Amino acid sequence: MGKARDYRIRRGTAPVTNKADFAGRQRSGIVRAMISAFGKTLSQIFSKPFRSILWRSLGMTLLLLVTLGALGLWGTGYIPNLGIPWADTIIDVLIDAIVIIGLIFLVIPVTAIFIPLFLDEVGQAVEERHFPDRIGPRKQGVIEGISLGIKGLFVLLAVNLLALPLVFLLPGLGFVIFLVVNGFLLGREFFEAAAVRHYPPAEITQLRKRHAGRVFLAGMAVAALLAIPIVNILVPLFGTAFMVHILQGIMLRDSKVPETA
Repeated sequence: MGKARDYRIRRGTAPVTNKADFAGRQRSGIVRAMISAFGKTLSQIFSKPFRSILWRSLGMTLLLLVTLGALGLWGTGYIPNLGIPWADTIIDVLIDAIVIIGLIFLVIPVTAIFIPLFLDEVGQAVEERHFPDRIGPRKQGVIEGISLGIKGLFVLLAVNLLALPLVFLLPGLGFVIFLVVNGFLLGREFFEAAAVRHYPPAEITQLRKRHAGRVFLAGMAVAALLAIPIVNILVPLFGTAFMVHILQGIMLRDSKVPETA
């Protein structure tokens, strides 16, 4: 009997004897589900459907950035010269550098505008592969996708403008602040984007608040990728797909439907 109970404890199937055991086991289950969802999303991120979405969104991003860059350089041409050759040269170089750095900074937020336009494709690809019996019945409209994209743009811009300087000004602590702020904002935005395929807008906020802890942890996982150069280009696509897994886990838990392999 002792050996059987030890085995059940190791397997996580022993009877719950108090609230602390239940809470601990529940937290452990959430972390395991989060790691599993992260791995499944990572394994699918370069699949054919996702590559197609990524290239289309990056193509649109590049086109918009080139247009913005051209307009920016055209506009700077109207800045009057000082009449001092060396000073004018330095100013021109600085202005060009600011425009280029600004465009690099805008890559991720601008990509976030276009990913929601493909939200149905992302959700459909994830659910067909991992949740074929729970595919979202609600289709997203174009206007709704554009609205989500613009909202995501402003969130990412605000996050980067406010939190990124702290990473450099407060080493260590700044990165923690960056993760926490991003965890909250990105978790909220990506969760609400994923939920539109299953819930009417009025119910999404209530659902997110009921599962605020899980959504926040998922947002922090996405925020960690945001801090990695080059990899962060994948954040809008990865975050959307990852949150589909998180949403499906929440739906499964709420409905008490037996999970299938």
